Amino acid sequence: MLPEEGGHHKYQSVQPDSPSARAVNAALTVYMKKALKVLSYIFLCLALVIVGIYFYVFREQEIKVNFIPSYFNYCGKQIDSKDSEYKEVVSWLNQNKGGWVLSFVSYIPTQVYRHPAFSVNVLKGGVVVSYKTDYGYPQYEKTINHGLKLVCASNS
Repeated sequence: MLPEEGGHHKYQSVQPDSPSARAVNAALTVYMKKALKVLSYIFLCLALVIVGIYFYVFREQEIKVNFIPSYFNYCGKQIDSKDSEYKEVVSWLNQNKGGWVLSFVSYIPTQVYRHPAFSVNVLKGGVVVSYKTDYGYPQYEKTINHGLKLVCASNS
């Protein structure tokens, strides 16, 4: 601050207990309470949006059984509707098309029915399905005692 004529400052200091200081403090307190309330509402809305997105992404859903291909590569050979292994896995998928959850986990391939646009990974205690869509290859998993084969039958 630059001194004005007579050595006085343009702005005079306010005593902490003066009426004008109390008025400023009261105004600031009201302003801060309003700002905190607005921030609380913003954080609450943001939290609700995040929770909603989480429950939308990880909801149980049906797999698209109409995407099941006419053949799979399984245990080193191509199987189709004439093979019992193909019939077994397709029948199981049709009977269990609901209750799948989107998964971002990488699973170790165990018994995999492979096709370029559809795969079924049979695990102990669950099944993982992935198929081609317009948006990539989403992966769905279902924890279930499935009864599907976990080892290839020998070709002897």
